[in-house]
Amino acid sequence: MSSPSPSQRQTIAVIGAGIVGICCAAYLIREGHHVILYDRRGPGEMTSFGNLGGIQSLAATPLSLPGMLKDVPGWILDQDGPLVIRPGHLPKAARWLWKFWRESRLERVWHNARALNALNSHSVASHLELAEWAQASDLIQVPGQLYVWTSRRNYESAKLAREIWNASGHENIEINAGEIGELEPALGTRFEVGLNIPGNGYCRNPYRLCVALAEKAIAEGVEFRREEINGITVHEGQIQSVQTDRGVQPVDGVVMAAGMWSKPLLASIGYHVPLESHRGYHVTIPSAKTSLTRMVMVIDRKVAITPMETGLRIGGTIELAGMDALPDYRRARSFLKIGAELLPGLDTSEATEWMGHRPQLPDTLPVIGKADRIPNLFMAFGHGQMGLLGSAPTGRLIADLVGGRQPFVDLAPFRIERFS
Repeated sequence: MSSPSPSQRQTIAVIGAGIVGICCAAYLIREGHHVILYDRRGPGEMTSFGNLGGIQSLAATPLSLPGMLKDVPGWILDQDGPLVIRPGHLPKAARWLWKFWRESRLERVWHNARALNALNSHSVASHLELAEWAQASDLIQVPGQLYVWTSRRNYESAKLAREIWNASGHENIEINAGEIGELEPALGTRFEVGLNIPGNGYCRNPYRLCVALAEKAIAEGVEFRREEINGITVHEGQIQSVQTDRGVQPVDGVVMAAGMWSKPLLASIGYHVPLESHRGYHVTIPSAKTSLTRMVMVIDRKVAITPMETGLRIGGTIELAGMDALPDYRRARSFLKIGAELLPGLDTSEATEWMGHRPQLPDTLPVIGKADRIPNLFMAFGHGQMGLLGSAPTGRLIADLVGGRQPFVDLAPFRIERFS
């Protein structure tokens, strides 16, 4: 990457020190800009801390699929299901759910799938590049990934998802129970069918990756300020400064990468986005002794299992309950039962529980791009369950936009103006 001339060097405030904001700051500092990274917490301490670790080139399936409307009553009544809506939050979530349902039309599903594939196809390569830069290559593993189903009937019912995967251009190989057991003996033969995805990988410790990238970026010149953003000053269609709990900072541009906390900040300058918290839970089990060598997605149980350096992490599912409701850690503890069922003999005597707010938009697409009305406002939020895997390519795209270059992905599907 070439550094800008002194006249082109810009002061850019990156709001949010989760994995997306850190990757944006990393790519911007590599290009020689003056970068100030803001967060009220330390790098990677919020939602990015509990990521399940997937870094996948094949990750193109939107959440909203045909036939979902019939499932809504179950989401409300079954509070132990894979997707639940707390009854008290339903009135607030109703408009978002309506938009979500509209994205289940087949033409919208394929539109969103193509956009996700265009972005996420760059995930593995971009993460390997950044990890090498930060001397953290040991954290990124690419041994392939397994998608598994407990029954062939459930596998066959995922016909549309499989069509999307096949259309993505990424290799995915159907395998039987015996072949699953050969790849991962810990799984035995309890899964009837699976897909082996050789190009996918995972991160062994998402929090340590955040810290490693942030430390390298800071060593290269990024200023990290543990401050809370209270406002953004816009004058004649340009951002002039950001206000924090410690003062005012003049800037040439702002990257909005604050996850769920992007919503109120954007509303204060006239952008209203249908961002909903998809609360995700996990358990990490240091005591688990397992021979798993790759991330396993149990598709018909809506659960992922990842061998982290801190222990076996099991998580997934979605809870709609807003930002303020207390966590329901029964959802996390249910993963211990699932883990013991899928991996007989699993020692779950030690386990930590976690919940985080994944910022989700109705079409599953993040917002990435330069705002039309405020051209020095750059968007990088709303990645939902794909925050880690989409973070590095998003950082590259933001660096392209700030540098005035043509982005390497068509950003039309990701623009914030799609919600206006």
